[in-house]
Amino acid sequence: MIKSFLDEWLDARVDAEINLGESGVANRRLSEIIPSDRLADALGDIDFDHNPTRGSDELRAEAASLYEHAGPGNVLITAGASEAILAYFLARREEGCNVVVLTPAFHSLYDVPAALGFEVRRIALDYEAGFRLPVEQIVARVDAGTRCVVLTTPNNPMGTVFDAEEILSLAGALEGYDCDLMLDEQYRLLPHDDTISRFASMACRTPRILSVGSAGKCYGAVGLRVGWVVAEEGLVEKMDAVKMLTTHAISKMSDRVCLELMQNGEKLLKANRAAIGRNKRGLQEVMAHHPDKIAWVEPKGGSVAFPYLLDGACSRAFGERLYTKAGVLVLPGEAFECPGFFRIRLGAEPDGFARAMDRMNALL
Repeated sequence: MIKSFLDEWLDARVDAEINLGESGVANRRLSEIIPSDRLADALGDIDFDHNPTRGSDELRAEAASLYEHAGPGNVLITAGASEAILAYFLARREEGCNVVVLTPAFHSLYDVPAALGFEVRRIALDYEAGFRLPVEQIVARVDAGTRCVVLTTPNNPMGTVFDAEEILSLAGALEGYDCDLMLDEQYRLLPHDDTISRFASMACRTPRILSVGSAGKCYGAVGLRVGWVVAEEGLVEKMDAVKMLTTHAISKMSDRVCLELMQNGEKLLKANRAAIGRNKRGLQEVMAHHPDKIAWVEPKGGSVAFPYLLDGACSRAFGERLYTKAGVLVLPGEAFECPGFFRIRLGAEPDGFARAMDRMNALL
């Protein structure tokens, strides 16, 4: 496996004055999670014995509380969502199997199964159709060797959200196969609708629907490296056996900090959603000034958007000009095999985002 274009592009431009190429919200400090006057009480009694491989009972219960159809027994805590994806495909690997992945998507969702020997069958979502879930097209690509269909909702990079009833319809169509439906739902705590605090999850609504998530993208704690999978208990047991051979367990320190974050993090989530809303309006203003040059399928959730350059400009060249002439980093659509598009981080700090929009407007 070689380094992805996404990682190469971002790593080579880490000196950008304003980084809008990443996909999460602005990162938080420990003092924003645990105030200094509570730090000793919260962390002082932690020892450095092994943590349970599945995560502490308290953290699994807290993660389960975010899901409408799951309990603590359905949760496996992992080293970020990346380990959840790896453990799942290791647990489901067998000779001659395949996986269907909707793209664009984060590259690990297809690179990991490909590296493990799965045949990866990609289905590209259609911009002209508003990136809608193509249920019939998915079912047509499934056969007796298909072990999983992978969806990302809210999507990275587009921010589109699949309807719960459409997901259930797809799950019903897969019932005749030995096939799971994996939902990458890392951004579901960041709806753009102010009337809800999270999108409903269909994880465990049926035994074959599972979800991967993390505390990183929504709360602003990617470096904490705590994620989870929510799945039927038998699958959790199989993945736990794999996990014993990889990271074994996250540390007790990470477990406790993540628990504190999730128990007391609604204020942070509200602030993150507010920043995304402000930044989204700023990008919409730029787009309104240049309707002949830039358009999008409006994102409904998450912390990224995926505008399209209408005038046929190369998104890689556009991204390079933004970086060299304006000090603004975005991610060209080539990272997702979508030339002409570019990913932009709506979750960035609002003052910096506003400056970036002024510079992008001038460049356009």
